[in-house]
Amino acid sequence: MPNGGTITAQISLHDPQSIQFRFIDQGCGIPQERMKHIGEPFYSSKEKGTGLGLMISLKIVQEHGGTLHIDSVVNRGTTVDVILPIKHYDGSEQ
Repeated sequence: MPNGGTITAQISLHDPQSIQFRFIDQGCGIPQERMKHIGEPFYSSKEKGTGLGLMISLKIVQEHGGTLHIDSVVNRGTTVDVILPIKHYDGSEQ
């Protein structure tokens, strides 16, 4: 959000087996032509961006059995949902 703004973070139970992390901003939103490239390696809309941040984030979420979903509307903002399975640690080594 180049002109400032608020980011809201929410955590909730998505279902009995997973937890949802939701991040909401009221920024400028992401145009549809850019949305289709989100997560591609080396794609960045920033002048000094590497284009690896979201790709790595998506990979980490997937490696943990979760999903990452981005919904964005130009001039309204963006919502990012990360859903991860709940894993119970029983104390034994794996």
